[in-house]
Amino acid sequence: MCRVKEGADIVTVADLQNLVTSVILRQTSTFSIQDVSTRVRDKAVGSQLCDLEEINKRCKETVSALYLIDCINSMGDDKYKLTMTFPSTAK
Repeated sequence: MCRVKEGADIVTVADLQNLVTSVILRQTSTFSIQDVSTRVRDKAVGSQLCDLEEINKRCKETVSALYLIDCINSMGDDKYKLTMTFPSTAK
């Protein structure tokens, strides 16, 4: 597993995307896009890429993509839940 960069270590858009994806995949209960955005913003403080609009956009796009490939389910009322555990282990 790779080390996900936080704070000032986030220097590229890929670093930010990795953080967004990591935060989503580590959810243990239902969550909203706003919940994820808040966590990502908190972890990105100190980075020049800590832009609320960009973070919200990436969170929405990532949740949408994960929903389309059945990694998360919509629970209604803008809430989502992972369909798999993280870290995912195949047995």
